[in-house]
Amino acid sequence: MQGFRCVVCDEPVEERMSAACNWCDQRYHLNQRNDVDAKDCGQVWVDEQYMALQFACDNCLADGGSPPSRADSDRSIRRIPVRPRPAASPRRRRYTRRP
Repeated sequence: MQGFRCVVCDEPVEERMSAACNWCDQRYHLNQRNDVDAKDCGQVWVDEQYMALQFACDNCLADGGSPPSRADSDRSIRRIPVRPRPAASPRRRRYTRRP
């Protein structure tokens, strides 16, 4: 088993009780269970634009980064103009109706 050190507090951390930061690629303490009391040295949130989990250590969050709010995500979405569809032409039947 490979040992890791938390980039925030410089203490040993187990792989199953840690996460890799998306910005600095270093391990930090992250409690991923509600039924266990453990140390948290970062955050995880759902990025609504990409529908993915984002992981960040407290060091990267303190450097000016922060979990984006919903308003920030809405502003970053660019609206693309769409041309109206042409009117559908009437279809010709390929078969005749039975009497």
